[in-house]
Amino acid sequence: MFKNKALIPIAVVVFVDLLGFSIILPLLPYYAKTFAASDEMIGFLVASYSICQFFAGPVLGGMSDRFGRRPLLIYSQLGSMAGFILLGVANSLPILFLSRIVDGISGGNLTIAQAYIADVTPPKERSGAMAIIGIGFGMGFILGPPLGGFLATQFGYSTPAFVAAFFALCSTSLTTFYLKEHQHIRDENAKSGLSYYVRVIEYLRDKDMRTLLMTFLFFALPFTLYVSMFSLFAMTELKFTTQDVGLFLGFVGVLGVFWQLVVIRPMVRKIGELVSLRLGLIAMVLGLVGLAVARTIPALCCIAVLFSFGTGITRPTLTSLITQLAPPKRKGGALGVSSSLESFARSVSPVLGGWLIGGLHPNFLGYAGALMAAVAVVLAFGIKRDSHTVEPQSSIS
Repeated sequence: MFKNKALIPIAVVVFVDLLGFSIILPLLPYYAKTFAASDEMIGFLVASYSICQFFAGPVLGGMSDRFGRRPLLIYSQLGSMAGFILLGVANSLPILFLSRIVDGISGGNLTIAQAYIADVTPPKERSGAMAIIGIGFGMGFILGPPLGGFLATQFGYSTPAFVAAFFALCSTSLTTFYLKEHQHIRDENAKSGLSYYVRVIEYLRDKDMRTLLMTFLFFALPFTLYVSMFSLFAMTELKFTTQDVGLFLGFVGVLGVFWQLVVIRPMVRKIGELVSLRLGLIAMVLGLVGLAVARTIPALCCIAVLFSFGTGITRPTLTSLITQLAPPKRKGGALGVSSSLESFARSVSPVLGGWLIGGLHPNFLGYAGALMAAVAVVLAFGIKRDSHTVEPQSSIS
């Protein structure tokens, strides 16, 4: 994984960032319930972060193409720290909303990290390098949710938020003092302001890029539905405590690290990125159907194996294909577009999930996710080229 030494500092930064994020993941629905929030309102609370990130993603990704990765990453990390501090001092539902909005406005950490990884790796090694993000998610989930669940149970809901703020401060310090700005092809004529969103439309007008980006969207929709709403689902349907949720998500994190470290590299070398992508999406569909029917701990663990395999394979292969199709000056912008689409999914999915759980039945969470993942499968079978050995030119200039 670290034959390329330039990947070591960004890997540490990604891990610390995601550790802070994952600490608060189990507690938001429980925290909001202390202020008498409904299931539907909890959905809007979770979505508020992503609605802001939806608008920030392309801007931050494009600005990193123009001004460099490091300064934009520092800005994003400081915003996350401020959001976590607000979360810790929240004494009302509006302050909870404000904390997620502040974090969302600055939320470009992963977009910029992905662009940095694309800068320092050749195309044929990029899928494996992009697995750093997946490993970061996995390691963050191994440690973060169990720690967050324990802290919330023992010391109250504000404590995990302050711990997350500390990790954000650590991440900012690492970026400031250890992450070197890598030379990349800068776009001095990059668009600014609202013109960034014209660039999003331009990417979607390109036939090959549109197929990849729409596949990413319909991967992100069920993934974010599962991740953002599992705590509420587990609290409502399974009667889990915050500590139960944390331990289960920690188990999912162990699985994620296993797929990224052991499986993805040999799998991609043997069958290619495109076939790996299709298999991952099919596994997602099956895992989400299982979520709708599983009610025992052993059954949930089996479903977690299937679902985590699907997401663990899908994200790095799809991200790699997107960066390879984008022109050299626009890799950060292309990842900003994919981040924006994921933020859109995170905006829609919690609202949908809150309505499904509170207005219909928790089982519909799994069925709705499986249907969306099935759309991604269909789109993935429409991708005609596997570009894992060549970085092609795009019609997008």
